[in-house]
Amino acid sequence: MIFSQRPYFEKVIESNQPKNANKPIQNDGLFVSITQTHLVSTFIHHWQLRDLICILDDNSTIIHPRQHAIYKYDTKTKEDLKCQGDLPFTPTTIDTRDGYLVAGGQTGMLMVKNLVTGHYRIYRLGGGMNNSVRLWPKNNKKLCMTVCNNDQSVYISTIPGVEKIQTLDMPSVINHCSISPDGKKLLMVSDQGTVYLYYMNKAGLYKEFTRYKVSEERCLSCAWNQSSDTFAVASQDGFVSVYNIYSSLRLAQFGSSETRKTKKAARCIQFSSGPMDLLAYSEHVSNIYIVDTRTFETRQIIRLSPENEDHPITGLTFSPDSRSLYVGLQDRLIELNVDTCQRRQFGGGRLI
Repeated sequence: MIFSQRPYFEKVIESNQPKNANKPIQNDGLFVSITQTHLVSTFIHHWQLRDLICILDDNSTIIHPRQHAIYKYDTKTKEDLKCQGDLPFTPTTIDTRDGYLVAGGQTGMLMVKNLVTGHYRIYRLGGGMNNSVRLWPKNNKKLCMTVCNNDQSVYISTIPGVEKIQTLDMPSVINHCSISPDGKKLLMVSDQGTVYLYYMNKAGLYKEFTRYKVSEERCLSCAWNQSSDTFAVASQDGFVSVYNIYSSLRLAQFGSSETRKTKKAARCIQFSSGPMDLLAYSEHVSNIYIVDTRTFETRQIIRLSPENEDHPITGLTFSPDSRSLYVGLQDRLIELNVDTCQRRQFGGGRLI
């Protein structure tokens, strides 16, 4: 079944055996290495929503929230400056793009700020908590925002004016969403373990195409690769599932090295850009994983705290050039270097 040729709702695709089921995952990857630890704190407001750091286009400035405030940390100068204070809410989700910063919080509270002029405004969008906010360019022109609210609605609007484009009434609470890099596909993950894939129609609106039953527990985060044909989903049961839009089969699935139920929950996930071909995801505490997306057979496990301690992870993000990976903890920020020389080589040693 070629999904991309028939952009309308067909059926629910049940969770199934991944293509890599008979191939054991090798945990001997060496894709990244820790280079610096920055003493920067990030506040966790919701125990399950852990997508709390993002990075500016300069590849070195990290945006992170604290109680009723958002800070901007320069990893080069080590300056941690208040970007926005006196917020009427504590952020549960943030995103930045093209000179704008958005943050969502409780009771539908939302902040939109122009980082160039400093102008900001507080809005109320939805009746519940805003679980996820995402910025994306529509038709490579105007900037748009997608907000997933706990009232089972997903709001799509323009930036900076927050003018409504579309509201999606969903059958379950949506915890996170991701717009494909080509802007044509919207992916949403829910409390019921169902993933919704929508396609944009000729009128510029998203319409349901299909659903995937990924987990019996809630799904918490999702991400697209740079080609807009493969996506990954992180769920509370500790699994990360990978799908390609051209097949109903699950492409790959990765479990956890952690045995404790809550501690192993997969919280945050992101693909790298360009030729690095990596997938990074974090757990509730301490562990992050880096997967080689050329084969989905090799990954690297990095523990960010001592074996006898649990340190909650607040989020992770690749730099725009994918030369660095940043991982937030409650009391620090870990900077990891991506081995770009090794990643620019294939098995035969050919440079790309």
